[in-house]
Amino acid sequence: MVLLDAGTAGCVLTWLNNGGTLDPERTRILRSRIEDLNRVIPEITESAGIQYFQRLRQLALLVSATLSGTA
Repeated sequence: MVLLDAGTAGCVLTWLNNGGTLDPERTRILRSRIEDLNRVIPEITESAGIQYFQRLRQLALLVSATLSGTA
């Protein structure tokens, strides 16, 4: 979960620092992390964890939607 969080947040931070753009590799990573979040969120049992990772997923989806070929 820590690596999923860090990978997603790293892509979002890069997107912010690059004026709303990501290189193809980070775009691929971000979309892969969204898929990972889709799989793991239903497995989380702690309500704070569910809320956190749902928000992280929403942030990743919003960033992904700004990229070419929206998610």
